[in-house]
Amino acid sequence: MSWQRETPTLRLVECDIDAPLLAFAKAQYAFRRRREAIFGLDIFAEPAWDMLLDLYIQRGERRAVSVHSLCIAAAVPATTALRWIGKLAELGLIERRRAASDARVVLLSLTDAGLETIERCLRSGVAGGLAAGATAQGRQG
Repeated sequence: MSWQRETPTLRLVECDIDAPLLAFAKAQYAFRRRREAIFGLDIFAEPAWDMLLDLYIQRGERRAVSVHSLCIAAAVPATTALRWIGKLAELGLIERRRAASDARVVLLSLTDAGLETIERCLRSGVAGGLAAGATAQGRQG
């Protein structure tokens, strides 16, 4: 079954995401999806990390993220994804807000603390040499 991701318009004056970190986050997310496809098994699940990566990537691409869209990005059942959305919000890493164009749609984004934390984590991966491996894997896949 094919799912279409919703991409409501998000108006940002400027992109506050570092381009190399954004590229690294995209490579990490893509690798995780390829790994799942290669193994063909539901043995890899880290929905919180997938959600944080997706929120970071979408912010870098200036796209809003709906709850529905983030549930798809997590690559787990919706109930599991919703539970993790609640946990990430409780931890102050993400925030919810109603879409201005449609009050039925809830949009999610990283908080300042969430942005700072994921960037610190991504920088540690780049500094630790993971970026070269992710880039090489991206060319092979």
